[in-house]
Formats: sequence, structure tokens, C-alpha cells
Amino acid sequence: MSVEGVPLNAAATTTPDASAVDCRFDGLPPGERYYRHPGDVIRLVVWGLITLALVIFVELAEGTNDGLREDVADVVALIPVTVRQLAVTIAQVAAILVPGFVAVTVIARRRWRRQFNLAVAAATGVGAFALLDWAIGVPGAVAEALQDDFWLIPARFPSASVLAGAAAAGAVGKPWLSRTWRRGVDRWLLVVAVTILVAGSAGLAEVLLAVSVGTFTGAAVLVFVGAPNRRPSPLTVAAALEQSGLEVTALTLVRATGGRSQLYRAALRDGTSAFVKVYARDSRDADLLYRGYRTLLLRDPGDDWLGASLERAVEHEGLLLLLARRADVRCPDLRALVGLDDGSMVLAMEDVGGRQLDTLTADGCSTELLDAVWAQTRALHSAGIAHRALRAANVVISDDGPMIVDFGSAEAAADPRLQAFDRAELVVSLATVAGSEPATAAAARTLPPADLAAATPFIQPLALTAATRRRASKSLLKAVRDELGRITGVEPEPLEHLVRVRPRTILMIATLTGAFYFLLPQLANVDDSIEAVRSAKWGWLAGCVVMSGLTYVSAGVGMLGGVPQRLPFMPTALAQLASSFVNRVTPANVGGMALNVRYLQKAGVPSAQAVTGIGLNVIAGGIVHLVFLIVFFAWAGRSGSGFSMPSSSRLLVVVAVVLALLGIALATRRGRRLVATHVVPAVKQSLVSISSLSRSPRRLLALLGGSTSVTLAYIVALTCASNAFDGGLSLAQVGAVYLGASLLAAAAPTPGGLGAMEAALVAGFTAIGMNGAIAVATVLSYRLATYWLPIIPGWISLRILERRNYI
Repeated sequence: MSVEGVPLNAAATTTPDASAVDCRFDGLPPGERYYRHPGDVIRLVVWGLITLALVIFVELAEGTNDGLREDVADVVALIPVTVRQLAVTIAQVAAILVPGFVAVTVIARRRWRRQFNLAVAAATGVGAFALLDWAIGVPGAVAEALQDDFWLIPARFPSASVLAGAAAAGAVGKPWLSRTWRRGVDRWLLVVAVTILVAGSAGLAEVLLAVSVGTFTGAAVLVFVGAPNRRPSPLTVAAALEQSGLEVTALTLVRATGGRSQLYRAALRDGTSAFVKVYARDSRDADLLYRGYRTLLLRDPGDDWLGASLERAVEHEGLLLLLARRADVRCPDLRALVGLDDGSMVLAMEDVGGRQLDTLTADGCSTELLDAVWAQTRALHSAGIAHRALRAANVVISDDGPMIVDFGSAEAAADPRLQAFDRAELVVSLATVAGSEPATAAAARTLPPADLAAATPFIQPLALTAATRRRASKSLLKAVRDELGRITGVEPEPLEHLVRVRPRTILMIATLTGAFYFLLPQLANVDDSIEAVRSAKWGWLAGCVVMSGLTYVSAGVGMLGGVPQRLPFMPTALAQLASSFVNRVTPANVGGMALNVRYLQKAGVPSAQAVTGIGLNVIAGGIVHLVFLIVFFAWAGRSGSGFSMPSSSRLLVVVAVVLALLGIALATRRGRRLVATHVVPAVKQSLVSISSLSRSPRRLLALLGGSTSVTLAYIVALTCASNAFDGGLSLAQVGAVYLGASLLAAAAPTPGGLGAMEAALVAGFTAIGMNGAIAVATVLSYRLATYWLPIIPGWISLRILERRNYI
């Protein structure tokens, strides 16, 4: 038996040969000894979040951290000094000898790359902790720390920075070690951490921070340079197949990297061949990353979260193969399913041979072939199965006709939505090979028009797999949709809104949040702002949160007055809370208005009236805001705090300039066209709506009352935040600052005026005499209560409305 020229019974220490597959390197060419393990990416994200949480704790929870440090000092003080010195001395010697032994061993074995990676990780871990110490000032020794040096080693060794470097080197070295040695590394790190606590070199929070920073740094190094290939070797795969009853004579590597599995073609002693898929442990990590990414990016992508184990997932693929064959779908026959000692799984199936459909030319895609592909798809869906990756590359043209392969993502008892995804994927994928007209015509000859119409909303890039998306242009997608509409005689439905949040929106929000929430405190002394937060009056902050919640109730009341139909109050209020969540990822409140329109339509309000109702709420809000702006500025001006209304002469100048600009615009043909097209119809519709409101005092009261309550609730919330820090401002002053800042923030292109609102509020407060540190603390607390805290309740409200079919 051989593996591409290498005997399967060869020793595992065979010298690497670039011309053959070396078992020692897991069946991969020497150039593939290292790769970026998806598990390292997950560890990078997890330890990054842990590090961030610990940094926030050390920076902000100073009182709690001081209490922990005192508790640690009290505990270690109970240990006699002689015993502490002896324990620290032994640990210090181990902390020197263990890294030295590792370095000598690695160098003696000529593992130069491994030694370089360990050195880089250790240095980076120490440097990262030192940088963090410089940035936030990590507290040092505790009160009962050992002061006297003994022997030639300082008492403060090993320090927290040394622990960070050791954790980083340990994280990088573990992939080369067995499970026993990995546990040994963890125990050694634990000994170093306990030594630091016994010596009093650092507190508990700082030790945990050093471990998290080091582990995070080590994961980053592994992601950057790659980890050793830990996938099963061909020798191991062949031995497993032998145990399952398949006598292998040769094993040929088809694909080593890419995808979720490694692919082999096995020659068997009975003269047949088998196609083998090997799922290593990193397959689950790759699935977790992929599904997590899709869940964050897409709305209801249809992905189930991972099951209990890799074994169950591969068994599920085998079950789907059996179910498909039982439904007379042409697909490979399952030959063997076996697990390996390291947790990997081997799935062997019939080798169907043939060519992948995506390798054919347009001339090679005959009408009969395309019809046969769609016939197999219909049989698959009739059995209740959704393939989830039904593209041309997963259709193999064998001697018996087209066969569907790769059921790794398939779902049994699939709902119609997942099957519609399948049809959209296949028609686009076939169109990239045969052209839009042949692909859609074959689908129309085989499938009912209703099935094709259900697929049209998903003929868009986000609904397609990455392989199909790379080959399908926007013009091709449009051509496929138009062709399906022409053939079926059904007007194509609008594209389903799949994106949850666009990456550029996340980047914009993250950038602006970082810019304003890190640079904004520079307007005041950072330490003073933090001290103000610690001394806050929490009762006033609770009132700020209550007022924030009241705004959504008031907005619901305003929505009830915007339309003539009666609406249920609780779902209407939930829709306002859900729209606030949508507005966090869309500028200018566009997403929230669209969600409210959808809610009104589902409640039975005609589309025109729904849009008009939203417009009335906007108009009412604008009128209330303008009136309050004048009232609060005049009210605050009486207190001599710097607020004053412009003089009548200045107002006349402003009015004259506005009228002059309007006249110039109306004098041009384009200006008159814009006014006639956009302004006049909107004004007429508004007048009609207002006239209808005048005949219904109840609706008028609800509309204006809701808008008034929303604005007042925000002003009171900001006043509560100011009082929590003894800001010393009156309700009139706070209201004037809020209304002016809201006017400026409305022009910002960010969701909810993020960044612009904070800057305007702080500038307004400091301009009328509030201390800069208190202004920063007030604004950040107010925005936390009114902008950030409602995000999770808003998401929950959105899910409730979706489940109950309100939107």
C-alpha cells in the first residue's frame, strides 16, 4: 500500500520529501506544515474580550480592586516569612530553569522556527503588558510584599510582566505538545502565578490580567505565523479504513487545504475506489467562526448552531446521504464512517468519478443535462431535504447522469425558505456556466412557477455561497431575476432584506465610538471624570434610565395618533423600542422609519396612510422641538446663563436672507421643477393629513402629546444625569443645551448622531460654566442610559415582533 508513492507502512519519522506526501506532516506537502488554525482565531477573540473586561475592571473598579489586593495581602501575611521566602526561591529557580531547558531542547533539535516563534511570543507578551502598564498604570506590589532580595535573585522576580511573557510562550508552544505536556505547561504557569501572589509582587486582578494579556498575545502570534498542522496523516486514515472493512491499496491526496475537510481518493483491493473526507478537530472551529460571522452579519441565515461534537455532525452528513438515496436522489453511497483517536472523523463514500458541472462550458451544458439537474433537485426537495450548498461544483456528471455530492451542510425536514435558498443558488450557479436563459428555462420546465417565484427574493449576493458569488456579476443576477419573471409570468418579489448590519457600518460606528469616547474625555481631566463617576448619586442615574424608557412609551402614544386605525398599544410601544435598535445601525433614523411603516402595514394600515402617519410624527416632532427650542432658550436667558434670543433686527436679516435664497431658487427652471415635484405634493399631503387630524381631537392630542412627552423625557433624563454629578444646572439650562445639541447632531451622518451629540452636549455644558470633568461624566452617563442600554431590549422587542408576525 502507498500514499502517492510513500508506503503506508513507512515509519512516521521518514525524512520529508517534496515530491511525495510525508506521513509525518499529516499527509500534506512540506510547504503546508503550518497553517492558521481557526481555533487560534477563536482563542484570540475570547481572550481579547477577557483582557478588555479585566482592563475595565482594573481601570474603573479601583475600590473593588483595592479590596481584593488587601484580601490577598491578609492571606499571604498569615504565611511565615521564612516559608514564603523558601517557596518563592524554589519557584524562582524553576522559573529560570524551565525556559532554559525548553530553549536548549528546541535548539538541540534544530527547530529554529519554533525557537524563533517562542522568543517572539515571550518578548511580545512582556512588551504588551509593559505597554498596558504604561497606558493604564497597573498597580504593583501589595502591602505585605517581600522586600529583601535573597541569593542573587530579586524578590520581585518573577513579575507580572514575566508571567505575561511566559503565558504567551506557553500558548505558542502548546500546539507542538501532547496533552500531558500541555497540562504541565498550565501547571507551571499556575505555580508562577501563585509565586507572584505569595511574594506580593502583584494583586489577584493584575495576575489574571497578565495571564490574559499573555494568552491573547500568544494567540495573535499563532494567527500571524501559523500553527503546526495537526490533521490526521494518510497512514492514520488508511489504518482507520482498514478497520472499517475497506482494504486500501493506495491513498491519493485530492485536497489538503480549503473547505472543512481533507479529501482523498482511496484505491481498494477489490478493484473499486472510494472518495474519503477527513474532518479534523479544526473543522468544528472553522464552522463556529463561519456560523458566528453569518449570524452577526445576516438576519435569520438559517444556520443551526453546532451540535454536541464533530462525531455527531459527520454522522448527520452520513444520515443525509442515506435519506437522499432512499428518496431516489442520485448521490454517492455511504461506504464507511469511522472515528480516530484524536477526535477526527473519516467519511468514506462511493467514488462517482465524472466531472464537476462548473468545469463544463456553455456548449457542454445540454438541455437534457440541465433538465436532469433540476429533476434531481426536485426529488431532493420532495424528500424534505435542503442541500444548503447546491451549486454547480457540487453536481458531478457521472456515467449515470448528474449526481449531487457534498451533504456536509444539508438539513433534513427543511422549511420552504431553506429550499428556496437552494433553488436560488442553483439557478445562479448554472447561469454562470450555461447562461441565464438556458438555466432559467430548464428550471421552469421542471419546477412549479410558485417554487421559482419563492426563490427570486434570494437571488442576491448575500444569499449565495462565496464560490457562486465570485462568479456571478450583478448584471447576471438581474438577468436571472428578470428571466424568471418573464417565464413564470409572476412579477419578481422584492429582494428579502438579509443583512443585519453592514461591515462598513460596524467599522464606522466602532471608529466614531472610539474617537469620541476616548478623545472626548481629553476635554477634561480623565482622573477627575472617573472620580466623578465613582461619587455619582445612583438614584438620579436610575431616574435617567426610567426617563429613557418613558420615551418609547410616549413614542408609541404618538404613533397611535398618526393613523386613523386603532392599534394595540403594547405592540406599538415595542415597535418603537425595536426601531431604536434598528436606528443604531442606520443613519438618519431610516431603518426605524422603515420598521414602523412595516408594522403599520402588517396592522392593516394602507401603505399610503402608513407613510403619512410616519410623516405626521416627524412633522409633529419638528414643531415641538422648534417650539421648545424658543421656550427653553428664553427661559434659560432669564437666569443670565449666557442664553439669549437673537434681537429682532437679526431675525429680520435671517428671514430676508432665507426669502432671497428661496426667490433665487424659484427663478431657475430646475428650482421650480424640484419644488413642484417634491415640495408641493408633500405640503398638500401634510395639509390633508393635518385637516383630518383637526376633526379628531383624540388623535391630535395623542400625536402632539406623544411628541411633547418624548422631548420632555429626554430633557428630564439629561437633567437627572446632571444632578447625579452635582452639575449645578437648572432644567431650563439643560433643556436649552439638549435642544441645541440635538439640532446639530441631526445633521451628523452617524446613527443616532453618535459622536456629534456627545461633543455638542459637552461643548454646551462647558460653555455655560459646568466643570469639564462633570460635563463629560454627565454626557457619557446620559448616552449610556438613552443610547446604549436600550440596544438589548430593542433587539428582544424586534425578535418578539417577528415571532408574533407584527412585522
